[in-house]
Amino acid sequence: MLIIFLVTFIGLMGFGIILPLFPFYAERLGASPEIITLTMAVFALGQFIASPFWGRLSDSIGRKKVLVISLIGSIISYVMLAFAETLTMVLLSRILSGLMAGNISIAFAYVADITDEKNRSAGLGKVSAALGLGFMTGPAIGGFLAGSDIENANYVLTALAGAGINLVAMIGAILFLKESLPDDQRKPIDGLFKIFKKETFKPGKSILALALSGLFFYSGMSLMEAIFPLWANDLFMYGPSHIGSVFFMLGLISVIIQGGLIGPLTKWLGEIRLVQTAAVFMMIGLSLIGSAFNLLILWLGLFFYGCGAAMFNPSLSSLVSKSAKPNEKGLFLGQYQSACALGRILGPTFSGVLFSQVSVSAPLFTGALMGIPVIVLITNFALRRQNEGIE
Repeated sequence: MLIIFLVTFIGLMGFGIILPLFPFYAERLGASPEIITLTMAVFALGQFIASPFWGRLSDSIGRKKVLVISLIGSIISYVMLAFAETLTMVLLSRILSGLMAGNISIAFAYVADITDEKNRSAGLGKVSAALGLGFMTGPAIGGFLAGSDIENANYVLTALAGAGINLVAMIGAILFLKESLPDDQRKPIDGLFKIFKKETFKPGKSILALALSGLFFYSGMSLMEAIFPLWANDLFMYGPSHIGSVFFMLGLISVIIQGGLIGPLTKWLGEIRLVQTAAVFMMIGLSLIGSAFNLLILWLGLFFYGCGAAMFNPSLSSLVSKSAKPNEKGLFLGQYQSACALGRILGPTFSGVLFSQVSVSAPLFTGALMGIPVIVLITNFALRRQNEGIE
């Protein structure tokens, strides 16, 4: 568990390092808010395409090999970004990075391999904490390297630092990570590209409601994340280093909840109630952020938002993994991650338009509304399980 925790942490640190300054990077190249958020959406597009493929491939050849391949691709994408001089090159680098980011489902499948159902939420919480820790330290490092002055931010150094961090993760995976999926539990490689199977969505086995919940929740999250740097700069004059401090706080909340509290919370409330609570917290958080007229309300909203985001993924991932056979966990978790990535496509696609054409806070209030269908879907899922006699 320690090794997959460290590899996931380092990999997400490399991803997070570019977050505080990427919108300003694209803006320097002449992009409007609409184009900036669309550029961020292409990352999620790549993740949407790749997540079920990586998951299914790992069901056949093992988790470790797929993780190493994807980390090599991530290194290449950040080198491309470092030397990008046009928006086209930026787009290509972000698409490649998104394709490689589909490996997040591999980390969750790895943990599902080595934990039983009783301890799965806690195990998934630990790897989610690694994501949060990387998400915390990466933006902080990126903001520090870039500085607070948008005009003089060092984009090349920051992108190369992301490549270097992913290189460390790759070496760590090669040298120290043991394969978690035994040979006798692997699926044949044939049919690899038949990712979405009809039988996946049969009654009693369906993860459709869970996948849709992920889609709506991450649509709400990404509506905020895609526009937040520009929004915070517009209202509070926040630069890269300030944005880095925001992501640092959000990552810290994730580490505390996912690394230590998610196990006890799951035993107390159960995964379904935790998902519902996460949706409510996201709605409160985004509503507060959108209506913030001072820093106190802004950071209070960020706190609620961070708590909701931290509780959601390990709880819903656990529900998805419990719906799968041992040799289908990678596929199911890949499909779920793909639905989440689709939400990360839809959110940024509309975020810049809402920001420019409606109001600067419109993306935040729209994101808050995304919590409503999550609550409805999970409640219906729970009622169906209850009717079928499933605990």
